[in-house]
Amino acid sequence: MQTETWRLGRGSKRKFLLIVWSLSALYALNFYNRGWVPHDEGVIAQSAERVLAGEIPHRDFDEIYTGGLTYLHAAAFKAFGINLISLRIILLVCFLGFVPALYALATRVTPPISATAVTLLGVVWSLPNYFASVPSWYNLFFATFGTLALVWHVETRYVRWLFAAGLFGGLSVLAKITGVYYIAAAILFLTFQEQILNNRPQVDQRYSSRVVLVTKIVGVCLLSAGLVMLLRGRPSLMEVFHFLIPPVAICGVILYDEWQGRDGAIVIRLRSLCTSLFPFLVGVAIPIVFFVAIYISNHSIADLYGGVFVLPHKRFESASRDFLPVVTAIASLPYAGMFFFPPYRSPSKPDHLFGFILVSLLGVILYLSDVLVIYSIVWQSVIFLGVVAVIAGCASLIRSVSQSSFEVKQRQITFLFASMTAFISLVQFPFASPIYFCYTAPFVCLTLLAVAADQSNRAKFWHAVILLFYLIFGVAWANTGYIAAGVGNSGYRANKILDIPRGQLRLTDYESSLYAQLVSVIQKHSTSTYIYAAPDCPEIYFLAGMRNPTRKFFDFFSNKESDSQEISALLKERKINVVVINHTPQFSRTLESSVSALLEEHFPEFLDLGHFTVRWKE
Repeated sequence: MQTETWRLGRGSKRKFLLIVWSLSALYALNFYNRGWVPHDEGVIAQSAERVLAGEIPHRDFDEIYTGGLTYLHAAAFKAFGINLISLRIILLVCFLGFVPALYALATRVTPPISATAVTLLGVVWSLPNYFASVPSWYNLFFATFGTLALVWHVETRYVRWLFAAGLFGGLSVLAKITGVYYIAAAILFLTFQEQILNNRPQVDQRYSSRVVLVTKIVGVCLLSAGLVMLLRGRPSLMEVFHFLIPPVAICGVILYDEWQGRDGAIVIRLRSLCTSLFPFLVGVAIPIVFFVAIYISNHSIADLYGGVFVLPHKRFESASRDFLPVVTAIASLPYAGMFFFPPYRSPSKPDHLFGFILVSLLGVILYLSDVLVIYSIVWQSVIFLGVVAVIAGCASLIRSVSQSSFEVKQRQITFLFASMTAFISLVQFPFASPIYFCYTAPFVCLTLLAVAADQSNRAKFWHAVILLFYLIFGVAWANTGYIAAGVGNSGYRANKILDIPRGQLRLTDYESSLYAQLVSVIQKHSTSTYIYAAPDCPEIYFLAGMRNPTRKFFDFFSNKESDSQEISALLKERKINVVVINHTPQFSRTLESSVSALLEEHFPEFLDLGHFTVRWKE
């Protein structure tokens, strides 16, 4: 790939960076305080508040993620005040660091003006769709920072960038255990890098090469077995298509490249690989070791293990969602065809009729995207592009083995982007809601960009047309709802502030009025610092400024259903005189009839507000 022809000076790149950063910041500011998913906000906010009170995640309450991000949220509360906006501020700051990193990655495979467009596409299809400080966004941010560090290592060969890449991996794991997907992708990249940098044919080294190849085959088999174990119990065709095929394809590239004849003494190759892996893994270990030390010093390592590795199984059982049906993959086939069968005719003789038809068709689709069927088809075409990107990237890498024009650095970058896309996309398991695609969308954009950059100028023109289509669709339709991406295109009218000290988000009139009334009633009647709210309504505790008498946020995390005797003892112990009942929990079951009867008996006064009932006794 010839890249020198479009590389501009630093001044031009900085101008485009300033443009993309400014546009992204202005766009994000429209969303940073808009909308919410009540139980998500309640969990992360209540967890942070409990840490501020001296509690430790996993030991004192059921932290549903690793726990490191909870400490960051607690710091945000301390710096900006205890309200939901403080969490959004820290997320916005991280996002503003993510944008230039994404732009810097894009400039490695395309001119700055194209990199600007791709960065904006990645922005539009990511955070604005669900602006909440949930860990998966930090997985994306840290993966982006780490990938940029790996690219800088490719360009400079400085070891410090490997350490930095590992450090971001460790921080990602502390945000959410799914950060291990980034680490796996990075390790595979370093393995691939060792192969192409140590292509030194030597006499009578075939035995060493076979040993390395067999070792890697064993490693690939173990990785594949691990993925199969992850998918156990959900072995549908779509899960295999999305979560097994892309990582295996990445591993296939490594094996094919090795089989093509990467010779060299096994000791030399092993030393070269360890030289790369060691600083990376040290970087990974440092933040994790410091975090684990908290639990060792408090004799709570068993609580940490249970919360990080055991509790998630309950989430898989109760909070899961299947992928779309196989037939929906058809929507992605037209654009996928451009990567596997690109048009190579001269750009000086464009097919004007084809161009007119394509642009007109895309214009009509944009115009009719308020129709649910059209809207859903566009989303379906996007969701499957992650698999298309990885397969197209792998095909490009295999073809490039015999192409001397394909630069070594560009091969590494293409592999890196494809590997990250393949493994980071696993974040969509087991809850394959369309919004989870947004956590991977920027890497899908980068991988497709890397493949398209090696095609003809005519193909690049049509890719640009498709990019513009998805960018306009994202601005006009994808972000009109709130976490309803891919499900519905009805506008989310966040036109009223949740006017309570701990709220301050822009919500719908109904949501704002409902929660303002709930908080008012609770605070009016409660004579204790504790209330009891269940099931699955952690936001009630936080917004009302009341303490949770239990260690759980979601009832399905418990090993058994709460019985009436247990609840009665809890109410008496904490001197609770106000309870809130959620009649439509999203994940857990509704309260047992015996528990409901107990609450009705002990708390005769009540008020129904929406899907909640507030009960109290004077």
